[in-house]
Amino acid sequence: MISRRHIFAAFAAAGSRGGAAVALRIEDGALLRAENERAAAGRGAAPGSALKPWLLEALRPWRPRACSGKLRIADHRLDCIHAPVAGALDAETALAASCNQWFAASALAARPRRILQRLQEGGAQARLAQTPEELQLQALGLEAVSVTVFAMARIYRRLALEGGPVVAAGLRRAVTEGTAQAAQVDGIEIAGKTGTSRDGAWFGGFAPAGRPAIALAVFQPGGRGPRDAAPAAAELFQWARRSGLL
Repeated sequence: MISRRHIFAAFAAAGSRGGAAVALRIEDGALLRAENERAAAGRGAAPGSALKPWLLEALRPWRPRACSGKLRIADHRLDCIHAPVAGALDAETALAASCNQWFAASALAARPRRILQRLQEGGAQARLAQTPEELQLQALGLEAVSVTVFAMARIYRRLALEGGPVVAAGLRRAVTEGTAQAAQVDGIEIAGKTGTSRDGAWFGGFAPAGRPAIALAVFQPGGRGPRDAAPAAAELFQWARRSGLL
């Protein structure tokens, strides 16, 4: 087993005490490893974009939508950071690119109770959105929702088992061409997604992407998903390979 210091070198550098990670076996959900287990099971945090693949099911029917790159919701400036995309984005590309505008627009077309139900199915703590703006922010994982690290790992285990081809392809592309590139490990095809919120940095994912064996979630308070959580996830995937789990 690798040390906590090795996995969470970035956590130590940032002086963070609340960083946590959980790895589960896909087959039966058994706990394979927990770093800072108390924090992983404790108070939830806003999950940011790591929640998007789970909520995708509640946003059906998936409609192609164009993205201008600019987005403001209430006092939040949430401009998309992905490269410009010619034409409308389909659901897979919107997930791979983590397009805030696509998810915010799709949330407005959805039923708030359906979104709440989906969040609760995943073990999130959430309340029914009361305004269109709150609904959009909830769908982006920023307001009116929180998730523990254990719950996030379980969400990605279920996505590995039940997510379907659009979710699987979008999560693979998020690692190869999107914000989760720092989670890549040579020789392992990884599917995953980063998230950043006021509470910190997230990564959720599973591997191998084509035949998942483990699912994991990583959280670091005060960080950003691509810079902080994704590299820690790569360390955990490397541990899984050395341990014969991948």
